[in-house]
Amino acid sequence: MSTMKSIYMVLLLAGCVAVANGQIRQFRPIRPATPQTPAATAANQNLIPNADFLANPPLLGWRTDFGFEGWYKNNKDYVRIVTDHAPRPGVRVVEINQPPAVASNQGTKLQSPFFKCEPGATYRGSVDVMTWHPVAFAKIFVMAYTTNPEPELHMLTTTQIPAMNGLPALKQCYRVQFPDPAKGKTWVTTSREFTVPEKVSVKRATALLVEGDIRDVEGLAVKLKETSHPVSKFLFDQLSADTKKRMATEPFPDSLGGLLMADLNKILKSGNIYTPERFGQVRLQGDMTAAQERYASFKQEDIRGVEGMAARLQKGADPLSKFLMEKFSTTTRRQVHNFGSNVKRHSTLSPAEELQKSLVKEFNELVLGDCLYTPELFAQVRLSDATQAALKQNLRGPELVKLNRALLEEAYPADLAKATAAAAGPPAGDTVRTNRLLLEDTYPEIEKLKRRPDVTQRPEYMTFQPEMFGTALAEKSNIVSYFCNFRIVKVKAGE
Repeated sequence: MSTMKSIYMVLLLAGCVAVANGQIRQFRPIRPATPQTPAATAANQNLIPNADFLANPPLLGWRTDFGFEGWYKNNKDYVRIVTDHAPRPGVRVVEINQPPAVASNQGTKLQSPFFKCEPGATYRGSVDVMTWHPVAFAKIFVMAYTTNPEPELHMLTTTQIPAMNGLPALKQCYRVQFPDPAKGKTWVTTSREFTVPEKVSVKRATALLVEGDIRDVEGLAVKLKETSHPVSKFLFDQLSADTKKRMATEPFPDSLGGLLMADLNKILKSGNIYTPERFGQVRLQGDMTAAQERYASFKQEDIRGVEGMAARLQKGADPLSKFLMEKFSTTTRRQVHNFGSNVKRHSTLSPAEELQKSLVKEFNELVLGDCLYTPELFAQVRLSDATQAALKQNLRGPELVKLNRALLEEAYPADLAKATAAAAGPPAGDTVRTNRLLLEDTYPEIEKLKRRPDVTQRPEYMTFQPEMFGTALAEKSNIVSYFCNFRIVKVKAGE
């Protein structure tokens, strides 16, 4: 691999905040181009593949399916290529046509193919937009990605993409926002000039042990041999014969550290190691460790009835809703009170998405605390037999977290999704981290994961993504917007 990595970009379309060097102009029909020299043509080359949707199929290379994000699970159903409402005959445009509930709750997006770019170079991006519906608005971003330094964490999310389509595993490292396109049934062009960073700092998230993570090899080896401890017995039984042989006599050989690291990494990757019996003697840390998070783990898609939840919290008619509002932060309480109103907002998120994210944070913090149950708070809640039985036990740690989540789910059955068997365990790709944090809480001889330094890298990929949503919850008709003439050109090379 060369010393300077190539770069690719992704341009995102979504509603925006005005920026100093961005521009919005009224769309005008394009006149026939003046013949240009080869050098001028190269300088004005549009870097976005299939930017005019003339390929077969028209959306070749563009991504509309974001099933890995529960928030956008039906996204592809609302995106298509049309020629109606085009700025001039023959132009293919993207139509985003959303049902009212989708527009007000989540929005819809489209992502361009990845393409090369250069670290430190300056680019100009533009797109033509027509927001057909008066309550619709677009957000527009350019996002850059770098090769994921930890490809074994191949979670498919908005910021991490596994190796696919000939590209390596990627991690988002830079994002720039475009000005708001004007609303109305008129084509406008929004554009912005931006410079891709020369270098970026990438947080290392992998939980696998690396050299130096076992701070005290001798101390850890001695503890692992104490098989009366449930965790030590479990780990010792899975060590290789070679490792056990070197642990049999003291002083331990210098090679033991590397052997232990290799064996423990295999265990970390082998699947969830937590059971209440095995870790019953371990005091888990007060922060949201992955062992606890696997039971709490409310995600945005779990708040499936944000309007109903907001209505109950606003009224505060039942003791639990009143209690929750008292526990929420000032910001979350304000979002609940203002939900469904026309109060001026400064967030680029839709009101539903903004409140959803806040509720996820609040609920995940609550379930990690003391038991939520009191007879007074849950007097109006019909609890299941399993939850009532769990209340009679003196639960702690992850089992208490699980109980608290069940209490909230049963108090708001129409608004909160139940944790499925899959949701109750660690999310895909997080099992290693879960296991690592459990071992850290058990053995201080293992370095804390959060102390690992960031990695300095160069951006490598980019993508263009339009996103559109609406703000009027009372809308009865579909909300529609159109996009075309996606363009990114390099205006200045990196130094």
